[in-house]
Amino acid sequence: MMRFWVLCVGLMCSLVYQTHWEAPSAYATPPKPKAQSGGNSVSLGYRVIKGIPVRVIYADLNNPNVRVSAVTSQQIGKDESFWGLLARSQPTAAITGTYFCATSKIPVGDIVIEGERVHFGGVGTSLCITYDNQVRFIRQPLHRQVDWSNYRLVMGAGPRLLQKGKVSLYPPGEGFRDKRVYASSIRTAVGVTRHNKLLLVATAKPVTLRQLAKVMKRLGATDAIALDGGGSTALYYRREVLVLPKRKLTNLLVVYEDNTVYEERLARLKPSVRYERYASVSLRSRRESSPAVRVGVHSRPAGSSPSR
Repeated sequence: MMRFWVLCVGLMCSLVYQTHWEAPSAYATPPKPKAQSGGNSVSLGYRVIKGIPVRVIYADLNNPNVRVSAVTSQQIGKDESFWGLLARSQPTAAITGTYFCATSKIPVGDIVIEGERVHFGGVGTSLCITYDNQVRFIRQPLHRQVDWSNYRLVMGAGPRLLQKGKVSLYPPGEGFRDKRVYASSIRTAVGVTRHNKLLLVATAKPVTLRQLAKVMKRLGATDAIALDGGGSTALYYRREVLVLPKRKLTNLLVVYEDNTVYEERLARLKPSVRYERYASVSLRSRRESSPAVRVGVHSRPAGSSPSR
């Protein structure tokens, strides 16, 4: 009797299940895929290396949409607020660029934007990026012009920190004559890994060039150069100012994760007024009246130490 009632209950449950169950349609709408983040190519990290806190912006140059460029003040020979440079360029990320003269505000390194040389400096080692996002670090002959036509971007700074994975420091050979170049200072740097990722680095405490070189190596860079630092240190990432400079600047190194935004802002990255007289003076006069790099509140000859 008990078996009979168990069978009856089971049969009734089966009928109810079949009545309400509906086979999935072959044309049913598939689940929506998870949205992919567009920010993977440009990201921010924080590391502590040998007791040195650093912020790192990673830019994956294997992505053809990523662009690296420079923005200068509207007039070469004039400085501009950090906010003004950001407002005109509107990048995904930005960091301090090359050094500049304390009095004339003239950058000491060459600057090329979208293949056009907008300023001749003639000092240091240059970050060079080709039109297919390959990175080179080139030390140019001191105070001599170089054909940069193969590069979309050139930012002349330095001194060189790493070469082929090894620490490589010889500031005098690049035109950096101030002995304080070896002193500790808040610093910024740019390097590239063997996987073609660009590293934009800012330290949170004073370091020497050799310490900075070791930091870049630990971060995975194979080649790297120093950028301006001290009171000029600046770092920006996705609408957030991570490090605010203590003075006006003349240029920034900027990164875009979307090349369409880069194309839209390109005309505003270049100076509207060039310092042609400075670019055309003779080699002899350049050597005699080399610009002074801003070093704190002091004026120093061209190629002096980063700002302190």
